[in-house]
Amino acid sequence: MNRFPIWKGKCIGRYDDRLILRSVIFFALTVAALSAFVIRLTEGNILLRVFLLFLIVVLYLLDMLYKWKSGNMTDIRNRQAMARMLLENRWFETEPLQRYRSGGRMERITYFPALYYRRKNRHIYVTVKITMGKYQDKLLHLEEKLETGLNCELVKKDTKDIWVRYEFLTGVEKSRIDIQDVKAENGELNLMQHISWKYDKLPHMLISGDTGSGKTIFLLIVIKALLESGAVLHICDPKKADLSFLSRIMPDVHYDTESIMECVEAFYEGMEARYDEMQEHPDFRMGANYAKVGLTPHFLIFDEYVAFMDTLAKKEWEEVMKLIRIIIMKGRQAGYFIILACQRPDAKYLGDGVRDQFGFRVALGSMSASGYTMMFGSIDKQFKEKDIAGRGYVNTGNGVVTEFYAPYVAPEYDFFAELSRICEKRQQEGEACDRMYENGSETAGEE
Repeated sequence: MNRFPIWKGKCIGRYDDRLILRSVIFFALTVAALSAFVIRLTEGNILLRVFLLFLIVVLYLLDMLYKWKSGNMTDIRNRQAMARMLLENRWFETEPLQRYRSGGRMERITYFPALYYRRKNRHIYVTVKITMGKYQDKLLHLEEKLETGLNCELVKKDTKDIWVRYEFLTGVEKSRIDIQDVKAENGELNLMQHISWKYDKLPHMLISGDTGSGKTIFLLIVIKALLESGAVLHICDPKKADLSFLSRIMPDVHYDTESIMECVEAFYEGMEARYDEMQEHPDFRMGANYAKVGLTPHFLIFDEYVAFMDTLAKKEWEEVMKLIRIIIMKGRQAGYFIILACQRPDAKYLGDGVRDQFGFRVALGSMSASGYTMMFGSIDKQFKEKDIAGRGYVNTGNGVVTEFYAPYVAPEYDFFAELSRICEKRQQEGEACDRMYENGSETAGEE
């Protein structure tokens, strides 16, 4: 039978609802029995008795310290909480054994869910056996209860044969990375230790967040990483705010209405031309994408998308939305990707299932329940509020919404100076390539 190729962990038993008390009693009885044995063994030798009893106490304290540091105490507490969850919700079957004269009755448990717990470093794995009983729906949607009860975040959910495995991460904020560690390589942009945007497989990014949520800083982090990777960027900032300032160092930055509409149209035409270019390439094969034939990815970064669409006449926004929809549907293979940022992903400008085509969706800051539904749909998730800059929730394309922390940026970090350096370096490399090409052409002509 196909099962998960790893140890499932410790089974949650029907008597584990008092696991902490049982563990303490067992440990105390063990220490008491050992002390009694030492006392009897050292009759007539008081010094040896005192020394051995002192040694037992020291070893007891060291063992308690080890269990606390290694997380064993946390494991015991978590297993007890999971057992109480099963018992208090009565997710088990019983049969009566005998009735009392008072009217009560004694019951015997005939079925108890097969639930396993395992922890490795900061990851918690909970594996559940599915038996098609009346508690199946409950066991298939444990994430909300476990996230709240175990103080963790679901990062992955797998189903294999008759088993469902939940993978949770504790201390998510510890997985936050620095801006210098953000790299875009091989079609993947890493944003946390365990979270990355795989734009070659799950294209297009949707970002939402109110004013002060860190949305602009996050966009600048993405721009920096993509520039360093050699990607071609097309930036639209209709509010003429921070991103428009990049027009001083970058060639394709737009902030007035007419220029933005022309940028979207040119981006669409570039995508269509890219398909013709790919098919004429000698290395092109059916199913191959832009990277297989050595082409560079293009990104359309559109800040305050919904606010911009609100300023357009109906005919104009319909035309822009039509082009956006086509790019989203066709852009992946050609290497044309869209990054849209807005305060709320209004269905009016992201309708017809377009919003669901964004492979990476991140909501920064605190949002209302309707705002989270707009971003992620209807899910079993208890969203928490924390006053931390750059914090939010993300769906990386695997159907799981988890806590997210944008890469850390020091207050003294100068984006303009860093982006200027990258742009200057790219320009020098481009000029060097042009000179090499010209020298090669001259040499060929002489021959």
